[in-house]
Amino acid sequence: MSNYLADKSYLAVKPQVAATTPIVPTIFIPLLSESIRLNPNFSANRAMKGLSWKSDELLKGKRNIEGDLEIWADPDSLAHILNMMFVKTSTSGDAASGYTHIFDEGEGKSYTIDISRGIYAQRIWGARGNNLKFSFEDNKMKATIGIKALGQFYTAGLAVALTGAGMTTAVLKTDYDLRPTDGLVAGDVVIIGGVELTLLTVNANGTTITFASTAVTAGVGDPVYLKAQTPSFTNLQEPFYMGNSLVGMGADSAAADTAAATRATAQPCYEFGLELDNNLLDAQASGYTGPAVLLNQIKSGSVDLTRLFTDPTQFQKWIENTKQAMTIISTGRYIKTDLSTSEKLTVKLNKTKLITNDEPLEVGQYIMDKQKFEVLYDATDGDAMTITIVNRSAGTVY
Repeated sequence: MSNYLADKSYLAVKPQVAATTPIVPTIFIPLLSESIRLNPNFSANRAMKGLSWKSDELLKGKRNIEGDLEIWADPDSLAHILNMMFVKTSTSGDAASGYTHIFDEGEGKSYTIDISRGIYAQRIWGARGNNLKFSFEDNKMKATIGIKALGQFYTAGLAVALTGAGMTTAVLKTDYDLRPTDGLVAGDVVIIGGVELTLLTVNANGTTITFASTAVTAGVGDPVYLKAQTPSFTNLQEPFYMGNSLVGMGADSAAADTAAATRATAQPCYEFGLELDNNLLDAQASGYTGPAVLLNQIKSGSVDLTRLFTDPTQFQKWIENTKQAMTIISTGRYIKTDLSTSEKLTVKLNKTKLITNDEPLEVGQYIMDKQKFEVLYDATDGDAMTITIVNRSAGTVY
């Protein structure tokens, strides 16, 4: 049973070329936790059939695939999280001095994601970021992305028995899904009747998979599982730290950048959290049991900040509804040996305004400004936010 220890699991990701075409994810990211689930939304069939019981059957409802992925926010892994949430507008730089990737408002790329559960894997495809939260835990930056997806493959049942030697084809049951093979691709390894089979093709009919001739015996209804990959972690990085992060605030974006440039001008923060939302609509259409497409709706964001109270200035900005731009810079390890370039995350919020500004009094405690800001669109800058990350990855896959 040691194979089923959660610590032995992994997260594998890779951006898709097309939202409806899954691929084998080959980029492995250290994972803290996940809660992605398929919900068939079963409900009791309440049709009147002369019964004195609630129902004699369950009916399938609108299918949802959604949940959270939680990672330590290191420069390379975080770039993929950002790529699920936002559009990458440019990449510049080189291996010597680091690559600079700029993300802005827009549709993030669709990803295929594998999560291992013991020797088995759950494949989620057509996944995009619905919301993203940054927080700090014990000095380490944590990124939690809530995703929605178009489909998944975890397990299915055999529709036709496999009877021994010379087996090359398996047909999957359609009781739950008329296209049960969606999510599988050539090269995947599935387990049927205890035998590992490498897929040669996944037929366009959505019900049939083929593999090299082999001996396998399994009956109708026996499970077909996706085998977990052997993870390979390369270029592992440390997360960004609160101790290496600066928050700058100013009357406009330029002033916020200036404030975030040094410790002397930045805001001393004791707690910091940022949440950004795409508010995705998982829209259904005819011919699809689950979502047919994921659509960005109205975007939103908020910042939670706790800092030492020094004067009533922030209270004044709150009641006067004053604009404050915000720039958050988190610096990582140096890329060049001459210390001229480092890994870096820069979040620019062009316009924020305080929703709440509390100054609670607690015996024996310093007075703090406990604040919540709404992230707003700035008509002057023509933008609401921009995120830039400098890392060691060329970004050719995102």
